[in-house]
Amino acid sequence: MGSMSKLFNRIYDMELYEIQRSFPYLGEGISRAVFAVNNDYVVKVAKDLDGDYQCKVEYYVYTHTNKILKDYLCPIVWYKRGMIAMPRAIPLSYYIREPYIDISKVRSDRNSYEDLIRLSNKFNLLFEDIVSTSSWGILNNRMVLIDYGCTN
Repeated sequence: MGSMSKLFNRIYDMELYEIQRSFPYLGEGISRAVFAVNNDYVVKVAKDLDGDYQCKVEYYVYTHTNKILKDYLCPIVWYKRGMIAMPRAIPLSYYIREPYIDISKVRSDRNSYEDLIRLSNKFNLLFEDIVSTSSWGILNNRMVLIDYGCTN
């Protein structure tokens, strides 16, 4: 991971236009853009202060939740203000065209619905984002939240 950390630090030092020229663009939300670093990792780059806040929230949630709830989250492997790196998951929206998913069926785990409600409540996450198809991805054959940085 040391060489990846060096790469993430180099990307962090780039201007947004340089990142756009250097890495494949995968998509964006209101305040962050996502780029493929390679086949294994993505970076989410803040476009404004709201994006910086969303990166902080995701990092905080990932580092301050318990093992059961963390299992629902796409890991954050690197963070600096305004940018995070995660493993590259396949967005669920590639497979499902509906805007929202039934979170009780996210996993075969009996308590997935309750777990996700608890996650949302514990960190004051916007529940509409938790049930949004675009917030989910598939990583290692498991559904994980790939976007969990928006609060109420």
